Amino acid sequence: MSQQPRPFPEAIELTDADTVLQINWDDGAVSRHLLSVLRADCPCAQCKGHSPEGSLNLTPEQFPDIKLLDIAPVGSYAYTIVWSDGHNTGIYTLDYLHQLESSA
Repeated sequence: MSQQPRPFPEAIELTDADTVLQINWDDGAVSRHLLSVLRADCPCAQCKGHSPEGSLNLTPEQFPDIKLLDIAPVGSYAYTIVWSDGHNTGIYTLDYLHQLESSA
């Protein structure tokens, strides 16, 4: 059984006055994510909880002025983001970023 290749970013950049993270994928897709939505959708256990009852239920409205301070690869499968509110524990997998609906 052959596994389909995982989409991989060809380019990642901040656009729209540094409020949108744009990812150009090697499969031709382009993802555009408002930073406030990405921050609210942080997949870490602190934000999402270990169960639905433990989720902080974050919303983009809670992060109107959020800035992306740094983005770094985690192996060849994910990125970690350092946010201006000090949060940095989310690991955004490539699959997650590729499948996350564009918000911008």
